Amino acid sequence: MPLRRPHRLLLAALGTVAIGVAVAVPATAAPGLPPVTVGEDAAAALVPAVTEALGPALAGTWLAGDRLMVGTWDAGTAPLITALGATPVVRDEPRRDPAAVLSALAARTATGMPGGLDSYGVDPRTEQVVLSVVDGPGADALAARLTGGLDPSAVRVERVAAPAHRQAVGGGDTITDGARRCTAGFAASDGSSDWLITAGHCTRNSSSWYAADGSTIGSEVETAGGGVDVGAIAVGPGSVSATVSGIRVAGSRPAPVGSSVCLYGSTSGRSCGTIQRTDMTVNFEGQSQSGLTSVAACAQEGDSGAPYITSSGQAQGVHTGAGGDGNCTSYFTPIRTATGALGLTLRTG
Repeated sequence: MPLRRPHRLLLAALGTVAIGVAVAVPATAAPGLPPVTVGEDAAAALVPAVTEALGPALAGTWLAGDRLMVGTWDAGTAPLITALGATPVVRDEPRRDPAAVLSALAARTATGMPGGLDSYGVDPRTEQVVLSVVDGPGADALAARLTGGLDPSAVRVERVAAPAHRQAVGGGDTITDGARRCTAGFAASDGSSDWLITAGHCTRNSSSWYAADGSTIGSEVETAGGGVDVGAIAVGPGSVSATVSGIRVAGSRPAPVGSSVCLYGSTSGRSCGTIQRTDMTVNFEGQSQSGLTSVAACAQEGDSGAPYITSSGQAQGVHTGAGGDGNCTSYFTPIRTATGALGLTLRTG
């Protein structure tokens, strides 16, 4: 099946975007407080506690090496952040509201994503919305139209080369319905039956699915609604395992920006990179798809539905598409979003 090309963007909007990594964070590390070092798993476990403790003072979380960085609008919370095991970054500029910018952009693109718009999402390192537009004669006018009237300190416009984003049709093992080749994602359950989660654009308008050896996987499928790109195939008892390429699925704790994660696709095999942004909105042939996480990892046609998982077995999501330079910006639908949309529970090993 020919690849759908998310109009210049395939859910890969980050690949050619110079995200916030190269931009100095307009904030300062809290003076007199030593940096606290943690591993990736510990950092992921800290995020909920930090979020709850800081409330409205929270201004972004991200992983930097072996430190969980926590932005705050209130310098008085710095000791609390350190006590929780993270490194405070005090925002010393006026408070801004990226959520308001996201809402405005969603409203302005509700009837369709403009052809020159690549993607938009929050960069937690700067607590700004990054609006990526395709470089060209109309880029400035498009950016001005989309950001007009918004707080200029809360949005950053970046230009990208036309990235030919593609929604891969076609982690883990190869699956096919005879017309499409996709990748098996995660095992799940509805309480009485087992299911295999994959991409929704794979299961849509399909019926029977088969393994690479031709054996039948299942003939009942469900595809999530509401624009969530996930689907599931009903499978027999014990026919799918709660593992990904030998890694036992231990849970589904979301990893913060900056964490390492690997995709296991039927075409790409193991492809690893770091999480770049979460809750991204990307342009797919004029249609926006929201709630995606971008990863600096390469993916190819046939990887759709592939699982993303950390080295410690924390399931992160299922592959939706890729793009950018060499298709090396990939996108996944978070696994918790997937199971919620399908009414399933992730199986762990």
